[in-house]
This record gives sequence, structure tokens and C-alpha cells, in this order.
Amino acid sequence: MNERKKLLMKISACQFAQYELWLFLDTHPKCVEAMQALNMHRANAMKLKEEYECQFGPLSNPKANGKCWCWINDPWPWDYIGDNCGCGRNVQCGKGAYR
Repeated sequence: MNERKKLLMKISACQFAQYELWLFLDTHPKCVEAMQALNMHRANAMKLKEEYECQFGPLSNPKANGKCWCWINDPWPWDYIGDNCGCGRNVQCGKGAYR
């Protein structure tokens, strides 16, 4: 797995943890440990996003500087095929990772 995909997976994991902690805090609003964990994952996600954007460009249009809309050049989700698509199903198409 290349560095770009690794960073995206780490960002996704931090965001998932944040969502789960937000749900937990809805029912346990005074849980100090959950709030600390939420703040930790929020900080980690911000750091990882900054690292990703420094290396690979903006993740969303508010971060774009008007000069580079480079995510448009990346493969779209429906362009991923084959065993390198990241789905874990190891689909063999014989064409590689992208169309």
C-alpha cells in the first residue's frame, strides 16, 4: 500500500473514532475519558490531514487555493477495479487497479 492510501486510511480511522465518540457522548455527556479520546482523535485527524495536503494536495475544495483542483485527476471511486481497489474482496479482473 502506498503512502497516499496509508494516510487516507489513517484519516478515515480517526474520523470514524470521532463519530463513534460523538455518539457515545450523546448518552454519556460527562465522561471525561471519552472527551479526552475525542480531542485526541480530532487533533490526530487534523495533523494527518495537514500532512496529506502538504504531500498530495487538498482533500476538499475549501482547502484549494484556486490554482490546483488536483483531486479531479485522482481515480473516482467507480474507477477502482481489480484486486487493488481496497475493498478486501481480491476481485481479479486482469486489468490492474484502475480502468
